[in-house]
Amino acid sequence: MVESAPVERDDDERARRLELAVEPPLQTASLPGAGGRLRVVVEDFQVVEIPAYAPDDRVDAHLMFTLRKRGMTTDAALGELARQLDIARRDIGLAGLKDRHAITEQWITVPASCGPALAGFTHPAITLGPARGHGNKLRRGHLRGNRFVIVIRGLATPLDEARRRIAAKLRLLAEQGGLENLYGPQRFGHGGRNAARGLAQLSSPRAAKRRIKADLITSAGQSALFNLYVLARRERGLMRTVLRGDILKKTATGGMFESSDPALDQRRLDEGEIELTGPIFGSKTRSPSPGTPARALEDEVLRSCEITRENLARLGRKVPGTRRAIVLRVTPEDVSVAVAEAPALASEEPPASVASPGIRLGFMLPAGSYATQLLRELMAPTDPH
Repeated sequence: MVESAPVERDDDERARRLELAVEPPLQTASLPGAGGRLRVVVEDFQVVEIPAYAPDDRVDAHLMFTLRKRGMTTDAALGELARQLDIARRDIGLAGLKDRHAITEQWITVPASCGPALAGFTHPAITLGPARGHGNKLRRGHLRGNRFVIVIRGLATPLDEARRRIAAKLRLLAEQGGLENLYGPQRFGHGGRNAARGLAQLSSPRAAKRRIKADLITSAGQSALFNLYVLARRERGLMRTVLRGDILKKTATGGMFESSDPALDQRRLDEGEIELTGPIFGSKTRSPSPGTPARALEDEVLRSCEITRENLARLGRKVPGTRRAIVLRVTPEDVSVAVAEAPALASEEPPASVASPGIRLGFMLPAGSYATQLLRELMAPTDPH
């Protein structure tokens, strides 16, 4: 099958597409949100990593333990750990990065020889948990998810009304099958600049022939394409509908397969046995078979950004691509909503109107998903009209 050349787009169309990818329309825009502000104090944003597995108690390879930090980046915390243990930063294993303006807990591995030095580690913003033996160094992505406890303050409405608005939005998300697994604005750089550069990079035959290196720019372009794909399904009412050719993922095992019987797979989707995936486009991304409705939808998204599959195939092994679930099963049962007391402040800043009682939310998200996307739905707009 000969693929048609990409359609030239004017600057206005490119700008519209970029804005859509970076700031997607809300799923719950028909309902008013609670408004408010995040991270008034560092205790208002707490994250606990849920590991993919427990330490296996092997004592000859690595030590695995939790690292709890307050108000610092993961890189800064690991740099201090490496300094005090007198090891290279690359010797420390971790499953993912955590927020700076927060209190976070994550799992870490270090070489087993660091045991004596660990006992003497001290830092005012870092606490280490008990160390246990583990056979392997932790790698990025080796986590099941994260549990969040987040406080929203400076609400746009009284507490009772804010709780009602949040509950209504959560019900609507449940009725829609869950929260769309979109990438958040922080993925795309200031003003979407990284997304724009990433899309341009992926559309350039010259860049593709150089076998571009995977980096933040490339990733931003891939993420923007994924968001546009999810929004294309939303516009067509296909967020919970199986198309022939869709690449589906088994909930229990993570195995993927292509749908050849949409009616049968629709029943499995409705029962939660499988989930729909969308493309993180790269050189080896598993794609629907040519001639299927699912393939046509992916090709439409690529054409809208002037990207060809020939260019993607030339990206090389460093940008292989993958598949990602398009919906998260975030339902009211996963989320706790309570009133949070006003924080104790050391000064008059921030203003009392912001440092006031707020709403405390607790929820879990799977690895690679963004808490800010759920918060964005719940907080805005304050008036959908």
